[in-house]
Amino acid sequence: MDEPRPLSALMETLRHAWRTLEPLGAPMAVMGGLALSVWEHFRATNDVDLLIGVDDIDTAAVLAKLIEAGIHPRRDPPVTVIGEIEFIQATYEPPETYVDLKIDILLAKSEFHRQALQRRVSVPLPDAGFEVAVLSCEDLIILKLLAGRIIDRVDVIELLKSNRDRLDYEYLATWLTAEQLTSDFVERWQEAFPGETTPIRHEKD
Repeated sequence: MDEPRPLSALMETLRHAWRTLEPLGAPMAVMGGLALSVWEHFRATNDVDLLIGVDDIDTAAVLAKLIEAGIHPRRDPPVTVIGEIEFIQATYEPPETYVDLKIDILLAKSEFHRQALQRRVSVPLPDAGFEVAVLSCEDLIILKLLAGRIIDRVDVIELLKSNRDRLDYEYLATWLTAEQLTSDFVERWQEAFPGETTPIRHEKD
């Protein structure tokens, strides 16, 4: 298992990636482990995860900006496609750190991703030294349910515990239904709040 990198190096990587892509003028938001802290769920992470809108720019422009800034794709071809999901996996070595940190960039091509970017929230990210946009808690929950790994399930549980009184359950219900995730959400809710009825209605087949 990878050891967590120093926070300063991780934040420098985020800062560099953000400022590299910002001139493209595309909507962009932090997701993944770094975004969790904004919603009061803190855990160690070694990666920078970004969602970027590509409706009005060419993916080649994104790649050109990254390479010019010393952010190198980890795969050839650089864009990985899994079903309807497209993403770029890259690495960057912050100055004087002698470590390669991972940057994963999800290309927003689905209606859900576009909606998530519209709902992004600007925040001064702790220790980043500048303001970035992060995905809403609801959209992080949906992305975590879509990913479906054990760590993602744990993240959903912790996000629910920390944010249950301020979540937009109507919005959640819409996308949980659209992505066929309602039963997964109900399971995570029951793990977070044993014996409590979920606010999302779920009719079993």
